[in-house]
Amino acid sequence: MLELMLALAAEPATQEAPAQASPLVVVNTAFMVSGLSAPFTGHIRVVVQNTGTEPDQLLAVTTPLGQTLEFRTDGNMFSNAEPVALPITLPPPVDGEPSYLPLVVNVLGLENGSYWATGTEVTLRFARAGEMTMTLPQTSPAPPPPR
Repeated sequence: MLELMLALAAEPATQEAPAQASPLVVVNTAFMVSGLSAPFTGHIRVVVQNTGTEPDQLLAVTTPLGQTLEFRTDGNMFSNAEPVALPITLPPPVDGEPSYLPLVVNVLGLENGSYWATGTEVTLRFARAGEMTMTLPQTSPAPPPPR
């Protein structure tokens, strides 16, 4: 509990410039780890904005955390929705308004639950825009799972 209160009271992490692979821009990220003991689950959220005129497809996701990945597109890091498979389509903007892909990547089976010092990276590879790599600090600790 004390760890959560300290994390909430601490200064927010310095934000890097958003990752871009024109016409795509990362507009929001988060990374946290949940679980009370190993194996932990890493939760990465990356919201990608498409301001171009064409759809794009997310073809691959890599992270040094591990290779057992699940993908969701509802933006909720703790969603119970069914995972979706790659490729994932990012539609073109509609009526001049950008479209968004609220991607959640769950990394299953982590032996370490503390990434405060190291954070992690995630690389997204799109069919049209190419690769986007983001460095993500571990944000606030995740709440314990419901009992």
